[in-house]
Amino acid sequence: MKRTRGMTLLELMTAVAIVAVLIGLAVAGVQGRIGGQRENAATRELWSSALRARQLAISTNQPVRFVVEANVDQPDGKKHTVARWEQLKCGDDLGNPDLWTLDQCPSIACVNKTCRDVPSCCSDKGPDIVIPPTMNAANMNSLCFLPGTGRPVLQMNCLRGELGQPGKVAAAAPKDWSIQFRFTSNRAKSVLMVEPLTGLSSVMDCDSLAATTTDTSRKDIRLADACAK
Repeated sequence: MKRTRGMTLLELMTAVAIVAVLIGLAVAGVQGRIGGQRENAATRELWSSALRARQLAISTNQPVRFVVEANVDQPDGKKHTVARWEQLKCGDDLGNPDLWTLDQCPSIACVNKTCRDVPSCCSDKGPDIVIPPTMNAANMNSLCFLPGTGRPVLQMNCLRGELGQPGKVAAAAPKDWSIQFRFTSNRAKSVLMVEPLTGLSSVMDCDSLAATTTDTSRKDIRLADACAK
């Protein structure tokens, strides 16, 4: 009777090495998909938060500002970079805020301080949006929707004392390319385009057909120009 030959040590080591490589490739693929999902989720949350912040600025007659902060403790026990909106109080007395005098909006104590530094600066604040390590959303910092109108400016002080000067409000508005989300993964950057007169926003990907097509009838010129910056 012919005996069945077992695997040699070399054959066994080769098989183990092949399995290890296959597992490594599978894990890398899963991690890549998870990372992409986190980037997508953060991008969508930033956009929806911008819409919410504009609405609040109009309805409450208070400036609503975005801040992006690094190394913030989160429920998972780790520190992350996060973004959130802050509904700022107006007037010199944070304990008795002034809801009508826009010349003192926001309070002087809150111009260069976030509500994480001085919690009493805020009437309300949005949830922390965790920015994945592969994503840079720093351009979102200091985006402010002005009280009553919801018009956007890129100023940490929300144009305190200058709200009645249309020229300065217009000059401080974000350009189409001002707020970009960049990624260290293979994902193309995205652009948050905020309309300067209304504050309405849309988020667009720079690898979308509207940005890359050579068909002028289908090309979004504003988006293409913003992505080129």
